[in-house]
Amino acid sequence: MLGITILEKKTGVCKLELEPRKPSDRSALLAWEQKNTVFLPEDLKNFYMTSDGFLLTWSVKIDNGPIPVGRMHLNSMAKLLKVGGEVNKTLVNPSLSDLDMDSDCEDETSGTERPSWDTRCRIFELDPCDGYGKVCLVYKENKTGGADPKIEIWFLDRALRWHYITESFTSYYRLMIMHLGLPQWQYAFTDIGLCQQAKQWFTMYAPLRLELDAELSVTGDHPIDSISSTTQIDVGKVFKGKSDKKKPVPAQTQSQPTGLRKKGAITSAKGGTQTGLKPSGSFSQLSGKK
Repeated sequence: MLGITILEKKTGVCKLELEPRKPSDRSALLAWEQKNTVFLPEDLKNFYMTSDGFLLTWSVKIDNGPIPVGRMHLNSMAKLLKVGGEVNKTLVNPSLSDLDMDSDCEDETSGTERPSWDTRCRIFELDPCDGYGKVCLVYKENKTGGADPKIEIWFLDRALRWHYITESFTSYYRLMIMHLGLPQWQYAFTDIGLCQQAKQWFTMYAPLRLELDAELSVTGDHPIDSISSTTQIDVGKVFKGKSDKKKPVPAQTQSQPTGLRKKGAITSAKGGTQTGLKPSGSFSQLSGKK
């Protein structure tokens, strides 16, 4: 796996653990779809037929011993539960649908209409994010007249605000690997941004991500517009940290061009190039159970 290969080369990374998961059988997938009356997207269905969920964790070795840092997680089929439960129709007690005052509004960053808690959307939890939010698989009502719903990946923060991440599970899976499961990496796709502690870890292990945030804060583009086009990304440069810089070539070998390559430029989403980048400095009620 690419993420493991990259992490193994990082300075200080230890206790790299990938939890073994068996594939889901087809009968379990069909049972889930019948129970929730929706069809899983093909990319997510293919993933579950390969592995029933995903969990990769890694730590960093310091003087006082290793501390857990990275975590890449995707729920198993059994934990792919509906978020929000049933809509309360009695009006005796408040429900999540009462928070839908701005559900028809667009996400400020992406310009995509936010999910709603009523019957227009079906929402399922992909990752509980250790309590700092939820990554959700959102089925939206198709407004173009088609029968199939529109499926997107959104992040729900602790204030119950929605933030758009990407348009498919495959794209989200790639983003998760790109960000190495660094703490609270999903907040890079929100107007809140990364906390200072998270920025420190990004500076050490994914500095290019911080440079990209700085560029997008000026242009006003959504992060996914710049990093979801994987055909334009040099993964080796995305993961290049401070300790990964090439050592200077000895003087006696500089005149020998054989085997030497000029450092390539990093392609941005706008088609331009950049060089010389330097690193810069209670949800329990939401899970409906039947």
